Amino acid sequence: MYLWERELDKPKDEPMNKKLMSTLLLFAVFGGFLWWGISMLSDPHKDGEQIVYAILILGCSMYALVSLLLLPRKKQN
Repeated sequence: MYLWERELDKPKDEPMNKKLMSTLLLFAVFGGFLWWGISMLSDPHKDGEQIVYAILILGCSMYALVSLLLLPRKKQN
């Protein structure tokens, strides 16, 4: 058996599960938008436009949270 044949027989590394990866990215979006919105609201030099923008960002964060909570779960036996 040649060396190149053995290389072909090796199992390839499995990539990260797509469901897990999308869940982690959605959680990162939730955390990032939450942090961004709260930091904008806690700025002492804010005006009305910045308050509205921060509330919109927090709304996007809540949408990501609801999406996380509505993801299908594994069934418990």
